[in-house]
Amino acid sequence: MLYNKLSDYLKGKYGERVQRLPINAGFTCPNKTGLRGTGGCIYCEESGSGFAALSPKTPIADQLKFMIERYKGKANKFMAYFQSNTNTYAPTHVLKKIYDSALIDDRIIILDISTRPDCVEDEKLDLIASYKEKLDVYLEFGLQSVNYNTLKILNRGHTLAEFIDAVNRAKQRNIEVIVHMIIDLPWDNEEDIIEGAKILSALNVDGVKLHSLYITENTVLGQMYKNGEIKPLSLKEFINRNILFLEYLDPKVVIHRLAADPPKEGVLHGNWGMSKIKIINILEKEMKNRNTYQGRLFNYLNR
Repeated sequence: MLYNKLSDYLKGKYGERVQRLPINAGFTCPNKTGLRGTGGCIYCEESGSGFAALSPKTPIADQLKFMIERYKGKANKFMAYFQSNTNTYAPTHVLKKIYDSALIDDRIIILDISTRPDCVEDEKLDLIASYKEKLDVYLEFGLQSVNYNTLKILNRGHTLAEFIDAVNRAKQRNIEVIVHMIIDLPWDNEEDIIEGAKILSALNVDGVKLHSLYITENTVLGQMYKNGEIKPLSLKEFINRNILFLEYLDPKVVIHRLAADPPKEGVLHGNWGMSKIKIINILEKEMKNRNTYQGRLFNYLNR
């Protein structure tokens, strides 16, 4: 096995395919509103990385019904995925009403909430953990880099220490934790990639989503790109970093994503003009050529 693939993990646990249903609940972020900063992350486009979801003006129950109908005959079990922006950025009683509104069907077996590590106060984690009585619960944290200076450049508005604290508190409540990393940030080097894999392994996170950096119009990063202030890494460098990360990662960690499709419009740079599937095929072929796999170099912790 090259890596611990999400589709295999879900089929092994639930006996069949589980389809993710992205939800846009109309949240914003604390580094857009001024609580942690303004302008958001330098790469964040208007949808808050939720361009696959429907409009937030559509009620959550209707969003889910529409997508369940779309997969009729293709899937019988579903994951309600709160995707866009920071999905814990509201008072706890408001969050409960929002999350409750997604539990419309017994076929929804996973509640998946994407957020930031600085927006998970204990009472919110307690609320999220309470849903484990009804279904499985995932909590996704955007991290992107373990390099302190890179986090500042990205205008993330939180530190690595805050991330570690958030993961530890979530794990204390037996919430499954998934972490987002951008593998080809031009301010990171291979040592940062290895360190990222080591930190996530040491924290016993449950899953990882790896992304390539895409650059869109009307973002700070887009303007930096136009000004010649940054140069995106090559596909070869992305593949090398991706493999390096996997080699040092605990083999128990589920790989939820190795690459993602950028938005369909306004893209200045994204996936080197290739589809996500093609990039994954190239990566898997290279792993086979190198005779390598997830966790090959994981023994650094002497486990």
